[in-house]
Amino acid sequence: MSPVKNCPDCIKYKASNQKPSGILQTPVPAQRFETLAIDLFGPLPESKDGKRWILLIEDCTTKWVELFALPNATAKECAITLINSSTEVWDLKPRLAILVQDKHDCCSEKLPFIRFALNTAKCETTGQTAAFLNFGRELRTPSEVVNDIRVVIQNDNFVPEITPYLKKFAKFSTQIREVVEEQQDSRKFYADKKRKAAPTYQPGEHVFVASHPLSNAAQGRSAKLMPRRDGPYVILTQRSPPSYEIASLDNPGEPLGVYHTSALTPSNNDKVKPLIPLRKRGRPPKVPQTPGSSSGRRRNQRGRM
Repeated sequence: MSPVKNCPDCIKYKASNQKPSGILQTPVPAQRFETLAIDLFGPLPESKDGKRWILLIEDCTTKWVELFALPNATAKECAITLINSSTEVWDLKPRLAILVQDKHDCCSEKLPFIRFALNTAKCETTGQTAAFLNFGRELRTPSEVVNDIRVVIQNDNFVPEITPYLKKFAKFSTQIREVVEEQQDSRKFYADKKRKAAPTYQPGEHVFVASHPLSNAAQGRSAKLMPRRDGPYVILTQRSPPSYEIASLDNPGEPLGVYHTSALTPSNNDKVKPLIPLRKRGRPPKVPQTPGSSSGRRRNQRGRM
C-alpha cells in the first residue's frame, strides 16, 4: 500500500480527488403503504386552535399524502398521530403560502384543500394520481357530487362490473410497478456515474470519519486549518448496506452514531488520537429549567452537534 495512504496526517488534512463511495440503492415498492416518508414542516405562526407544526406522511408507493396540524413537534405527538391516522412533499410551502396569503394564523384550516390537490395531481413517476392508485377511481369534488350525477355513474364501480374491473386494475398495478423500476434503473445509471462502489467494513475495523468543523473566533480556531477527517474510530456494526455505526477507541461500548460509507476512510494506524473527538449524535437531554434560564438544554450542548 502507498505510504501516503498509511500516513495519518495525509488522511486527515489532504483533499481526495476520488469519487465518493456509495452507489444508489433504491428499494422497489412491493405494496401500498409498505414504506412511509415522514417529515415535519414548521414552526409556523400559531393558528387559532393552537397548532404550529404540520406533520407530512407520504406513501412511497402510491404517493398518497396525509397532512396533520400539531401543537408540538415531539416524537410522542407524531407517533400518536401516525397510529391514530391508520415525506417530504416538496410543493407544500408554495401551496400553503398561496392559500394563506397574509393570514398566517390559518394554516391548519387550509390543509384539507392542499391534501386534496396533492392526492389528485398526476405523479410524474407513476403517471397516475395517488387517489386512483389507492381507491381505483379519481376523487370527486363537492361540486361534482352535488351537481353532476354523470360523474358518479361514470366513476363508481357497480356490482356487475366489479370483477373485470379488479382484474384490469391488478394488471394496471403491475404495469406501474414496471414503469417505476425502469425509472429507478435510469436514475441509478446516472447517479452511479458520480459514485464508486463502497468498501465493506467489518466490526472491529478502524476508520477515519469526515469532519465538518466550524470556525470559532473565541477559541481561536479556523475551519480552514482543521482536519478534513478525524479519528480513528472503530466500526461496531453495519446498520444498512451503505451505513455503519461507530464508536471511539477509548469507549467502544457507547455508539457515537451511524455514518454513511462516503464519510469513512480506512485506517491502518492506531497510534494517533482524534484531534476533535466526535460527539454522540442525537438531541441532547433537557435539564430542569430554573428561574432566569432561557433554555432547557445544557450550556455546553448548544449549537452544532
